[in-house]
Amino acid sequence: MAKLPKVAAYAGVSLLKSTPLRFYANMLAFNDISLATTFDWTNVGRLHCLLPWWKDATVSFMSSGGYNVVSQIKQVKQKVLVICSEQDNIISYKQILRLRCELSSAIMRLIPDSGHLPHVDNPASIAKLIAGFARNGRC
Repeated sequence: MAKLPKVAAYAGVSLLKSTPLRFYANMLAFNDISLATTFDWTNVGRLHCLLPWWKDATVSFMSSGGYNVVSQIKQVKQKVLVICSEQDNIISYKQILRLRCELSSAIMRLIPDSGHLPHVDNPASIAKLIAGFARNGRC
């Protein structure tokens, strides 16, 4: 993305804020929500894209090459809680397993009946996991 011509970068950023793309992303992200809720989340999810500086900031970030933490993951020595969703249509289970394997002290928990945003689909389950992990490093 860093070598993308500015015109193409701005076209891509315009696409990112489009209602159809955001609607599709919400269809992938959430598990079993109504059409009305999908429209609500679409509108909420694109609010930041409507800020006057958003396009320039996003193109600048893309042009810089963004951030890449892959080389730094092995430096993490603290206990880590990796929460993933059983029905995440955006991040594959294979990617989560790779992260889990690279974080030597990670505990992984799979959330059933949840899409890409388990803290929205199952807030009580997520809160319980995080509270247990914060209390004693286990859940």
